[in-house]
Amino acid sequence: MTTTPRPIAALDAELERSVFDQPINTHLQLAVALQTASGMRAFAINTPNDDVINITRDGLIQILIGSNVWQSISDFQVYLQQASGDSSICIVCTGTHAELATLPEYISNSPDIQLLGLPLHPSALYPIVHNIYNMQTLLRYERNSSLEVQESSQAVKHIMSISRELNGERDIPKLLDLILLKAREITNADAGSIYTVDSPTNRVQDGSIQFHRTQNHSIRQNLSTFSLPVNEKSIVGSACIHAVSINIQDLYQLSEDPEKNPYGARHDKTWDQRIGYQSHSMLTVPMFDISHNIIGVIQLINRKKDRESKLTSPESFTEQVIPFDERDQEMAEIVAQQAGIALENANMHQNIQDLFDGLVTASVTAIEQRDPTTSGHSHRVAALTVGLAEVINKCDSGIYQATFFNDDQIQEIRYASLLHDFGKLGVRENVLTKAKKLYPSELERLFMRFELIHATLEVDYLRKVIQYLQSPDQFPMGANPYTFEYEKNQKIAELDEYLRFINKANEPTVLEQGGFEKLKDIANLTYRNLKNERHPYLLSEELKALSVSRGSLTREEFAEIQSHVVHTYEFLRKIPWGKKLANVPQIAAKHHEKLDGSGYPHAAQVNEIPTQSRMMTIADIFDALTAKDRPYKKAVPVDRALDIIEMEVKGGKIDSDLFKLFCEAKVYEPVLDPNFKSNI
Repeated sequence: MTTTPRPIAALDAELERSVFDQPINTHLQLAVALQTASGMRAFAINTPNDDVINITRDGLIQILIGSNVWQSISDFQVYLQQASGDSSICIVCTGTHAELATLPEYISNSPDIQLLGLPLHPSALYPIVHNIYNMQTLLRYERNSSLEVQESSQAVKHIMSISRELNGERDIPKLLDLILLKAREITNADAGSIYTVDSPTNRVQDGSIQFHRTQNHSIRQNLSTFSLPVNEKSIVGSACIHAVSINIQDLYQLSEDPEKNPYGARHDKTWDQRIGYQSHSMLTVPMFDISHNIIGVIQLINRKKDRESKLTSPESFTEQVIPFDERDQEMAEIVAQQAGIALENANMHQNIQDLFDGLVTASVTAIEQRDPTTSGHSHRVAALTVGLAEVINKCDSGIYQATFFNDDQIQEIRYASLLHDFGKLGVRENVLTKAKKLYPSELERLFMRFELIHATLEVDYLRKVIQYLQSPDQFPMGANPYTFEYEKNQKIAELDEYLRFINKANEPTVLEQGGFEKLKDIANLTYRNLKNERHPYLLSEELKALSVSRGSLTREEFAEIQSHVVHTYEFLRKIPWGKKLANVPQIAAKHHEKLDGSGYPHAAQVNEIPTQSRMMTIADIFDALTAKDRPYKKAVPVDRALDIIEMEVKGGKIDSDLFKLFCEAKVYEPVLDPNFKSNI
């Protein structure tokens, strides 16, 4: 206690009568003995009243209470309350052994209350007081050690928690925000900024410092990203160059001459004045990667006494802002170490992601270069399928209201859609790009044959004319060169008609009624070449190709095109997608399967077709119908395309609920925009 000492009543008279080798029998004699006992000079003796003695040393207090006080519960309660929760106070009840025998049970059984029995020889007084003091000292040390251990334990748990949070975040902008937030939390910093270092070499001086994020609990700030050179003209630059934490207690106390400040620090107060803020205490901590290269810097501003207080007035800065201490710096450095590793991991993850995206993009480019007629198809199908997935995520009714695709599943859908035609790399290029029923080389050969037939008709005509002029009597009555020319012209006209029909049949449209029979008739016609050998007008493979009733592909060629789905699966399953993207091959491989089992390549049943594949089926058919870049067909209007898909839905081939969502949300509108550019 801190009350002013006062003399005990009759103290002087008692001193005169004291014989210091006589036993101490009363509380009054005890007070006198304490004032004069050898060794007690290190203790402050204080007597608030006749029945209470305070003995103080190093902030530890012993309160010696006489029987007149502790025998009164109400009087004694005052001291019990004073000592309650305060381990620096020790209560000592004094009295004769007979009096102490009458102590209430709650006092005698309390381990926190000491007893001092009288009479007591003066020589024992100092050891008793000193022993109690030692006990208090040990208790305080134990308490402080326990608190330190507890605080350390809590700090370790907090750091581990922060480490888990940081290493669990792969999105770099979010990670930078999280790093700065956790560093501010653990140091009670009101504000802060975070920077990354971009250097082409291992020398930090060769790079630049990129400002990314700022946070301020007291005011709003909207700062654009900017870049700084790595030099000692800024505190951040100095922290990078020297690879140390820089702790400045008060920027406002820095000298105007930077040479006199640590690390040449300077502070431009005009920025504070512009935003209505004061930057006083500052802690700048570098972040290192696993190779101990600096990859970023955390800068913390204004450590506060009260975490929740806001610095909105000059007085609040004076009352609340304090310097960052050693523990703050130590904790911030630990966070920075964890943050550096997390940031390096995130950067590596991003690099791997960029590399993978680049490989996917290159693969799509290879597919489209192999089949230029479908340029943009993969990106449009991906945009349509992902768009439908996002619609499903917002669906609050129907059978898909419980379906939700997380970020990894959206990525899985994106990759599967982009690579759904990857297997076309295993299909012959001339089959992929076949725009008409006959290949260009086949059509050219057919034209040359018909030119030859035309030439043989001319030769036959001229031969007849010569023979007639040499031996007219060998020809029937009425035959003459004019009749020969008429016959020739009739045959040439028929030949031209055959060629026109063949050109028409070569188009990838529906073969007209009777067309197959007419083609067969043409194929049955023969001509003689210059060697007088018989040859058909149409070869068997030409007849087969021209007889295709719809499209441009023969049955074998169509089967080869269909095989691209098998190739897609075989190619994609060799890629180590990992757990999060494991379904990419399966989703891509089943986009041509139909719910009624009529699809290909495996005629899969309804329960074997993933929802993602069903979504892609709709996207693939829609784009194939509406695409304007197909040379073998005209683009179908949107309404007509939706009607065609609707017929497939009614036929039980396509998921009706997915198609309904596709139509209602008009998922297709973005890809129909002439300026559509995929961001997939």
